[in-house]
Amino acid sequence: MKIAVIGSGIWGACSAYFLKKSGADVELYDMWGPGNSRSGSGGASRIIRLAYGNDKIYSELTNKSFKFWEELSKKSERKLYFENGMLWLITQKDNSYIKNSIPVINSLGNEIIELPVSMAKKKYPIVNFEGVNEVYLEKKAGILLASRCCKKVVKEFQKIGGSLTLGEVKVEENKLNKGNGITINNKIIKADKYIIACGPWNKKILPNFFNKISYISRQEVYFFSIPNNNNDNYKIKNMPCWMDLNENSPTYYGMPFHLNKGFKVAYDERSTLFDPDKSDRIPLPKLIERTKKYIYKRFPGLKNLPITESKVCQYENSIDGNFIIEKHSLSNDVLIMGGSSGHGFKMGPGIGEFVKDVILKNKKIPSFLSKSRLINNKNLSQYYNSQIKYESKKRLFH
Repeated sequence: MKIAVIGSGIWGACSAYFLKKSGADVELYDMWGPGNSRSGSGGASRIIRLAYGNDKIYSELTNKSFKFWEELSKKSERKLYFENGMLWLITQKDNSYIKNSIPVINSLGNEIIELPVSMAKKKYPIVNFEGVNEVYLEKKAGILLASRCCKKVVKEFQKIGGSLTLGEVKVEENKLNKGNGITINNKIIKADKYIIACGPWNKKILPNFFNKISYISRQEVYFFSIPNNNNDNYKIKNMPCWMDLNENSPTYYGMPFHLNKGFKVAYDERSTLFDPDKSDRIPLPKLIERTKKYIYKRFPGLKNLPITESKVCQYENSIDGNFIIEKHSLSNDVLIMGGSSGHGFKMGPGIGEFVKDVILKNKKIPSFLSKSRLINNKNLSQYYNSQIKYESKKRLFH
């Protein structure tokens, strides 16, 4: 079976790898190549963690991915994964997100434990716990070096005989049922099966399929300087990744000092539309000042220290925050993957194995991942629901 995978982001790359490893003839296509700075899978780092509230499917997909990332990191010339845990700061009244995560994580053979705030203050002295009601430490969690991961997966894919072609892919949706609607550099891509996983470009490539069920939002990421002296508490060996779950948008999260870039801080807001081809990737002064105000309060030792590096990236959001994996209505041979919604990177290997079974073993795709759920259903993922309301997202289209 010949399979064409369009998009070498982590979903496309892992799907291509597992399909090739299972004996399929696989070709991977991308405009700029794996881990490039414009892609949804590019950039320095991502958090990997198991806590997903009542969205058990994501905890399971992440759990399946851990072993792959650990093994890939061991055989890589450069480290890909650091396991330093995840610190959850609950500053809102509703703690159900973490409470619902505990039995799921336990069932997967891992744990998330509550730390008394007094103990957390001693263990993590760089954090100002003012306003924090509860603290939880998730032990099986850490940092994935995103661009490195993408490039390494594609290298492994090529080592076992997979091919990568760079160029501009175009799709004519009305021709998909004839098997000739997908081209690269104006040449038809011929295959038995097609997988389209183009992240922020999905809406442009398949405008009819993704009409009013997804949107692209702008996100800024900052790396802050850390003190020159006595700075060990800001580093991976002593500080976990962290997220501040609060009732007021945005939710901030971050990682300790890594890659000699700085102390990473980002926010989760999803309210500003973004064009991956046309929008400038320059941080906005008002958002920089907003982030500084937050970070200098929560981590007072960073006060007045400058941002050393920044990045503007994007999320490809489905309108309910859950993934979309479904065959195109015009062709059973075209599988669409989208709606990663800013949290799909860590699960790339688990998703790649799932897609392999869908393509080679006709595994049924659960309705949870279908496009049809988005037409009238208002059931949001639990995490996503705390970030931006369904009706607010719908208004973004008008």
